[in-house]
Amino acid sequence: MNVGKFTQKSIEAVNDLEKIAYEYGNQEVEQEHLLYALMNQEDSLIRKLIEKMEIQPQYFANAVIAALEKRPKVSGGKVYMGNDLNKALVSAEDEARAMGDEYVSVEHLFLALLRYPSRTVKDLLKEFGITRERFLQALSTVRGNQRVTSAGAGGKSAAAKTGSGNRARCGDPQRNPDSLPEDQE
Repeated sequence: MNVGKFTQKSIEAVNDLEKIAYEYGNQEVEQEHLLYALMNQEDSLIRKLIEKMEIQPQYFANAVIAALEKRPKVSGGKVYMGNDLNKALVSAEDEARAMGDEYVSVEHLFLALLRYPSRTVKDLLKEFGITRERFLQALSTVRGNQRVTSAGAGGKSAAAKTGSGNRARCGDPQRNPDSLPEDQE
């Protein structure tokens, strides 16, 4: 995973994972944490796309929270990245390339979750009827044929154009993007 090829919003989401895991008492960081981070970003493009798919974003967000609360709780110990999350993060770069983008944006992270979902995320997506095709259709209404060609792109401009107003935050945007342990890069 080359975070140098991630947009600012994608880096924010990845940086928030450890904090979210701590908040929920989870030692293993997994795909549910990434979904939570993507849904709770300021001006969340993913939240807006969920809404475009005619899904109540708050119901989906609550289901993500319920999934997080079901994860094993551990006090103490080092937080580490799970295999399913790692696979999704690595494949997000493939998603970006397939779409002709130079940087990995939040939609690529979500598409990677759709392509390689963990059992829990697969059940969650199925429950809400979220498919790759449905997501891509919603994305095309927001993004059109624009490409992600800079690290500053990645959801903010598209979300702003669609009037996304979610200001809920779940992380510290000032954290160093290189703060992940070496084995997680």
